[in-house]
Amino acid sequence: MRSPRRSAFSFLLVLVLMPAASAQAPPGYYDTVDATNSAALRQSLHAVIDDHKRFPYTSGATDTWDILELAQQDPADSGRILDVYRNASYAKIGGGNNDYNREHSWPISFGFPNDGASNYPFTDCHAVFLCDSVYNNSRGNRPFKFGSSSHSERTTHFNDGQGGGSGVYPGNSNWTSSVGLLGSWEVWNGRRGDIARALLYLDIRYEGGTHGITGAVEPDLVLTDDESLIQSSNTGTNGTLAYMGLRSVLLAWHAADPVDDFERARHEVVYAFQGNRNPFIDYPAWVDCLFNDVCSTTVGTPFCFGDGSATPCPCGNVGATLHGCANGSSASGAALVGTGSPSIAANDCVLEVVASVPNQPGLFFQGLNAVAGGFGVVFGDGLRCAGGGVARLQVRLASGAGSAVTTVDLVAAGQAQAGETFRYQWWYRDPAGSPCGTNFNLSNGLQLTWLP
Repeated sequence: MRSPRRSAFSFLLVLVLMPAASAQAPPGYYDTVDATNSAALRQSLHAVIDDHKRFPYTSGATDTWDILELAQQDPADSGRILDVYRNASYAKIGGGNNDYNREHSWPISFGFPNDGASNYPFTDCHAVFLCDSVYNNSRGNRPFKFGSSSHSERTTHFNDGQGGGSGVYPGNSNWTSSVGLLGSWEVWNGRRGDIARALLYLDIRYEGGTHGITGAVEPDLVLTDDESLIQSSNTGTNGTLAYMGLRSVLLAWHAADPVDDFERARHEVVYAFQGNRNPFIDYPAWVDCLFNDVCSTTVGTPFCFGDGSATPCPCGNVGATLHGCANGSSASGAALVGTGSPSIAANDCVLEVVASVPNQPGLFFQGLNAVAGGFGVVFGDGLRCAGGGVARLQVRLASGAGSAVTTVDLVAAGQAQAGETFRYQWWYRDPAGSPCGTNFNLSNGLQLTWLP
């Protein structure tokens, strides 16, 4: 067993122990980023975050054990860590212990299994997590997918205000199965966004080519929904191209589980050592531009649809993808989008709903959380997707075509600040043709992260 060493990096403690809520990218860090379109954003963002400083996986000097024990420090006890999957609190022991080990969110066997001084993704702490040893073994190399209540449950502990409980899918548990080409691992609600943003980071950070300072050859890491491509990456040797996923699932988890203080604190520690940042923790909205090609005309990430991908609509009134549950006037259901920009300085963001019930009133409202992990819960004829700290934004009357837009100042009405993530939804009357007879319904949800 190796004892943790603190003297090698004591100079970093002041930075590391800053309050998480105040953590943000240093001035000028992203100044060269071009977010006008997906291709420009990928190229310019990769140039900012690549060529980081590599620390050894295990050594007598500062290594990944040291970095991760600081990064995942238990907020309630500086002598302990919180692991990523079980959310259990363990005393800091260092390398070689029986309680926790290191989990590669992108399994090393898929692209970079052989460690060495030139293998950068192997030790990239933005995507390596301290993890309960049993749960790490249970996850194995399985890709990330949605599971079901028929899968095997891996419960969590209640720590740092979340986790705990069992027997409810998806709840606060991890779910795993060996069924299918590669099996599956579904991360619990409190950390699924953290894992998603780690893999999204890898997709942008590793684009092939060589490290700009050391000249080390780097792989091109690509997220996909094609499991045959993922399986083909398991070659047992370091490769030039590798796949992991499932991409669509990770995008959904990013939307459902926003950045929290624990993730921000972890991020700042890794940045303090490696010198590069995960942009999706600083600017979650860039995920839409890079992976959904939604860069300017619309803003935010739609979630919680009535098409069966979320909680089933209450009386078989299935809607369409990107819409809510069907209503008395539209089989597609109401769809909520954001237009303009998520910039507080520009303050030009507008919420717009279409396919609502014509000439009927509705309420645009805001919440802090994605209800039921982004799946939503049945409410009236639809699904309530936005909850927690709910704020009324504006009542509007839908037009004869069933559309409505906000005219209120969303920043002021919602008391939004840069870096905050909110969920928005439209709640509307449906008195004549209400499918389930409750006379009201809701749109899909929309997640939006405000930028400076």
